[in-house]
Amino acid sequence: MSASTLSRVLGVAVVAALAGCTLVVQGTHQPVTFTSEPPGATFTVAGQTGVTPQTLDLPKDDYQISFKLAGYEDASVDLKRKMSNWFFGSIAMGVLASTIDLATGAWKEFESTDIKIALQPLPDTVVELVVGVGSEPAGADIVIGGRSSGTTPRELRLSWQPAEREKEVTFRLVGHAPKTAALLRSEKTLSAALEALPVPVTVKFASTPGGAELRIDGKPQGKTPVPVDLLWRKDDKPRSAEFSLDGYKPEKRELTRDTKEVVVELQEVVEEIVLPLKIEPAGSKVVVDGVALPDGTKQVKLPWSLSKTRHTVTLSQPGYTTKTVEIRRPAAAAPLDVRLVPALPGNP
Repeated sequence: MSASTLSRVLGVAVVAALAGCTLVVQGTHQPVTFTSEPPGATFTVAGQTGVTPQTLDLPKDDYQISFKLAGYEDASVDLKRKMSNWFFGSIAMGVLASTIDLATGAWKEFESTDIKIALQPLPDTVVELVVGVGSEPAGADIVIGGRSSGTTPRELRLSWQPAEREKEVTFRLVGHAPKTAALLRSEKTLSAALEALPVPVTVKFASTPGGAELRIDGKPQGKTPVPVDLLWRKDDKPRSAEFSLDGYKPEKRELTRDTKEVVVELQEVVEEIVLPLKIEPAGSKVVVDGVALPDGTKQVKLPWSLSKTRHTVTLSQPGYTTKTVEIRRPAAAAPLDVRLVPALPGNP
């Protein structure tokens, strides 16, 4: 066999093999999607039952599909098949390929794979449908059309007018924000998550001494004693209360939704200043605020605060007149320079 003849034979074989792909690509089934307005209609096709919207994989054949929905007229639609464009390729490629497609049904395809139908309501027909209604948390009042229909969770039997597509449902629960939701005619359940309202809590704040500036989370609230109304939501984090007053250390307290009263005792800011001592004669006895200092002390630390604004220093030495000096804070910046006077005869 010549090279050119072999090439032609191989070419025909490849084309014939490709023609057989019609069966593989198309197959004998095809997916079809069914939708209706309103949704929730039941339909039957090829021995299968579904509820719109739904997609079914159907054998390629001719069908008449019937749709049913309470309160609406029954409806039907034809699903037809047609010759697939792939089949023309099978014919062109060879008798064997087209014969396989005819035998298996792969030569067919549906005219449409998206079946939609609008159902017509029955004239003056009112239908009753059951729906389960719930809420989180439970116990909410269910209001439909301005009337209470019980509390959640509850199963309701609702009447629907022919053209009615949805109902407005309001959930009400003490301590929670009311919530309104749309109940569609096709829905079997309806649930709502209710948001808790902020809970007002009055907290009494006081300090010793009074008059401290109060801030909560950085916002001024006035001076103590003072009541403050705080709003708490369910998931709120603790808050911070800060007390400040000149001459006193700031104080912080953590607040929770259970806090009702906060009382703090402020501590004075104490500042220590070193006071150098220059006392003559040397070796004199030094007593500060009634406390004797060790012999030879060259300096003393004096604490100062709002309540401690002066100190008393007593200096004594045998043969000299005892001297008492009162030191106030401004004077504490300079050394205490004292020279004792020799005592006169008969004077201590």
